Amino acid sequence: MRSSPSSQSSFPDSSTLLLIAVSMVSFFVGTIFTAHMNMECATGGLRERDGGGALDHHYMDAKVEEMAQRRVRQIQAGQSEESKEKSSPLVKFPETTKSYAGGMARTSKTDFFELVDAGVPMDLPKDGDSDVLLLYSRKTALPNSYNDPTLITDGSSIPQLSTEDALQNCDYVNVILADNSRSRNQCTAIVPNYESYHIQKWMRIDENGLNSEKDLALVPRGYTAKGRESFHSPKEQMRKDNWDILKKYFETFEVATSVLKPLLEKVATPQKTVTVMVSNFGQSELLMNFVCAAKSRNLDISSIIVFATDSQTLELAEGLGLTAFYDEWNYGDIPSEAARAYGDKKFTAMMMAKVMCVQMVSSLGYNVLFQDVDIVWYKNPVPYFEEKHTKLQDFDMMFQDDGGHSTRYAPYSANSGFYYVRANAKTAHFFSALLGAGDLILETKSHQQALIALLSEHVSLFGLKVKVFSRDTDDFPGGYHFHQATGKYMRKFFGGEVHPYIFHMSWTMNKDNKLNFLQQLEEWYVEGECLNKTPAEIDPGGRYVSSCCLAAPHFECHYRDKPSKYPCYDSPPIDKGKKSFWKPGEFDEK
Repeated sequence: MRSSPSSQSSFPDSSTLLLIAVSMVSFFVGTIFTAHMNMECATGGLRERDGGGALDHHYMDAKVEEMAQRRVRQIQAGQSEESKEKSSPLVKFPETTKSYAGGMARTSKTDFFELVDAGVPMDLPKDGDSDVLLLYSRKTALPNSYNDPTLITDGSSIPQLSTEDALQNCDYVNVILADNSRSRNQCTAIVPNYESYHIQKWMRIDENGLNSEKDLALVPRGYTAKGRESFHSPKEQMRKDNWDILKKYFETFEVATSVLKPLLEKVATPQKTVTVMVSNFGQSELLMNFVCAAKSRNLDISSIIVFATDSQTLELAEGLGLTAFYDEWNYGDIPSEAARAYGDKKFTAMMMAKVMCVQMVSSLGYNVLFQDVDIVWYKNPVPYFEEKHTKLQDFDMMFQDDGGHSTRYAPYSANSGFYYVRANAKTAHFFSALLGAGDLILETKSHQQALIALLSEHVSLFGLKVKVFSRDTDDFPGGYHFHQATGKYMRKFFGGEVHPYIFHMSWTMNKDNKLNFLQQLEEWYVEGECLNKTPAEIDPGGRYVSSCCLAAPHFECHYRDKPSKYPCYDSPPIDKGKKSFWKPGEFDEK
């Protein structure tokens, strides 16, 4: 029977409640954000992330979203302050775990990274991974406010604390970086035992990969759910090849460095930073483009030394006004042609050259900014790393985020084509060890993979402090930003909403693609007649800057499905079936 109006409930319906909840959240977030901004301004300006000079809006957006989501959950739980005061349903731990687990709390992920910067790129919080879970070994480690019932929020039995309060009685903290992709049935076991600083990985697998019917088995950390192994022990031939490389390198080290030393003294900044680049003649057009682009912006490139792997590149680099060094003792056998694809023999040979040059400069006591030739500068990045009054001074090594957060590159995803190294005992030992791991570089066809593997060990064993700038920051974009599906960053880039230091055309198959993509960005500054020419063919007088650098950058469409400064609607896609980067009419609306 239908109820009469007088007998119906006087409570609002669900849509009204939702509207009220959203309004409350909006008011709450607006109030907190305004207060936060006022507090920051009152204390000397906006908080800087990663030691940079500008507010990271991605980070601030994440904090605001995190507060909103937390408040929504509190409202949905419908917990009143009165009910909280009557009971404190904290997680109860048994006597059998009291030596290593006596309490549990949680804290904001963004706040945790702000106070405890693990150096890895922080994935911006999503619903379901915006809190860090803390386990306390005993009662004396618990926060002073641990039993405050008002800390129990949104229906949980785990108190929510600020990071500073949560860690106030912790003498040391073991940080575990856990998978947050939701793609695995993952469990984390904390075993009271003789302490280890490495995490063992166990999986239910067979010869084809993940199989939930099988027993758990110990696997290498690079093993994927599809049965692929990211790391293989180097074969005997790889070890012997590396021995031959090292034998020649160490035998010629003194004579090579005797030639190199005065060149480093010439280019080093007052803070003893040297910008190191490596090029063979096959990559010389990219080297020329870097120089021409920098000169078009009147940027200081006097700190650069080019390690040329052939005499033609040596002549070209010097003709461009750069200081160059040709290590004929070690680089004489490296092919002068460009690699045809990532990981081929020519590519791998250049990887070894990139390790040698940094190891050599580092061993001579200089800070190193290493960068690939497929980079353009918008601002000179050297002062960014040398600035004394930033948090970056705490780090020994700093890297651009590669962006590809795969098992192969975990946990740092460090891009080995743009990074800064401070000269000290820890970094000198690191590059000596990386040189010794040449057999792993030859086996994996990537010095990036070997470098990241060693980073993890040296951070753990020697306290090497490593910082990887998150791919969600604006300062150091690269191939990830260029190729990501949404194109969100590139639209801001073309709209002048972001002001990076560099652009690194990584994530690209070969030199030809790099050239095409740079032309679509309108970042190509080399005269077409200078391409694929020897120095003698370009200008016997060595005036390569005046002969080859364009007065204005060249734009050209190649692929409609890749970012371009102007629409390339009529060009073919490089990836089959992909749509145009610019949607019809979108560019006109800018």
